[in-house]
Amino acid sequence: MVKEKKNRLIRRGAICIAAIALAALAGECPASPYRPAAAVSILSEYPGCEARARHRTQVWKVVPEGAPDGATLLRFFLEASSEAAAVCELRLPPPGSAGEIRWEGMGRSGQKKSGTGLLLAPGFPAPCDVLPVGPGEGGGSREYGERIEAGGRVFSRKYRVSFHPVTVGEARAMGWIRAEEPDSAGLIMVTATDEKARPVVKQLWPADGSWWLYEETPLRRSWLYR
Repeated sequence: MVKEKKNRLIRRGAICIAAIALAALAGECPASPYRPAAAVSILSEYPGCEARARHRTQVWKVVPEGAPDGATLLRFFLEASSEAAAVCELRLPPPGSAGEIRWEGMGRSGQKKSGTGLLLAPGFPAPCDVLPVGPGEGGGSREYGERIEAGGRVFSRKYRVSFHPVTVGEARAMGWIRAEEPDSAGLIMVTATDEKARPVVKQLWPADGSWWLYEETPLRRSWLYR
């Protein structure tokens, strides 16, 4: 009886130690870009058609869901009607894998896929562009290609993606962050331009975050809302 009780105590102790070790490992795992642990809300601002027209705003809700194969599904909803169908969906491969990113706009918006880590949906109202954000990016630029299939033909485009460290003071002065002090080891502005060096999209990322703080395209500006 005494021996059995002692064995039970040893097993319980081993379980507790294992749980503590797993918790410590989970705390050390870096966040994966575009893979938030819970839903996020985004405030987007769209300029009016005329100089004096008021800016239109929209709050988006991005709901993550894990797939059985380790992929992440991101569904974008109008927050005011989150029970309705999503306006678009992103499927991201498991972190560290070489799988494709797939985007689908509901209705007649079409589909896109990319194996480079860059997927752009120019003109689409929801802030669903994906840039090749990765750990350790601190400066420099790289060129990325995009292949689009339409009408049985394949079209190729090239983009340059640059990475620039940004201070919190600079971000505040530019209006890129509105919330409290970011809990981050640093900020990085990731910018994509086309072959004529025209801006396509830029996103301000916390260096250790799972979602951007600010995004800007020629048609909208967006902030992480809460």
